[in-house]
Amino acid sequence: MKKQILTIFVSMMFALASSIANAGSFNVGVTGAIADVSASGTETTGAGDSGAANTNSTSVSNDNVPIGSIFAEYQSDFYGLTLGYEHIPGAADVSNSVKTRSEVEASKTDDETTNTATRDFKAQAEVENYNLIYVELPIYNQLFIGAGLSEMDVNTTEVASSNGGSYGNKTLDGEMYRIGVKGTIGDSTGYKLFYEVNDFDTLKLTSTGNSVAAETNSISADLDVDMLKFALSYNF
Repeated sequence: MKKQILTIFVSMMFALASSIANAGSFNVGVTGAIADVSASGTETTGAGDSGAANTNSTSVSNDNVPIGSIFAEYQSDFYGLTLGYEHIPGAADVSNSVKTRSEVEASKTDDETTNTATRDFKAQAEVENYNLIYVELPIYNQLFIGAGLSEMDVNTTEVASSNGGSYGNKTLDGEMYRIGVKGTIGDSTGYKLFYEVNDFDTLKLTSTGNSVAAETNSISADLDVDMLKFALSYNF
């Protein structure tokens, strides 16, 4: 649904800019950002026939990640209201290191013996395909505020040894807030310097392919991305 909203929004923005081109400006540009990607999550493993559910929690972060993006926006003459779309190509790791843990595999489907083998699990995740629709409004001189709706893909890159379970990928929706300053350089160049906060929905995943077919593991995680960004645009 969010991808459909993004497509409709961008189409409307281009139509609006074409129909009232003399009433504002259409801007295209690039941004450079330093981002802090942080996440906290909990994994709950199945209890088994005679065991108890096991819960593991952790927090990870990846600071000072360089990120670039492209954007297109329409800046109207109606109080300087701006409508925009932004896309970040490529991917970034959520953590700057791979998380590892060891567990004893007590049972397997169709195996009546008690197992004592220790298995290592390695987990990592990356985010990619960040898309954003936003509005900006000047509040005093060059100072502006903005808000928007975002989405991005979260790809789990865990490695489960033997026949352990694995998680899939998911698209997360989020909300964006920003504050900064903007202005022009000459007749056709614009700039923005701003701080941006992205708060995404809770990530919830359920494993498949566990050693005991009837059991599953689950993950619940929160992901936040904060950025300091500088943008340059061509205005026409």
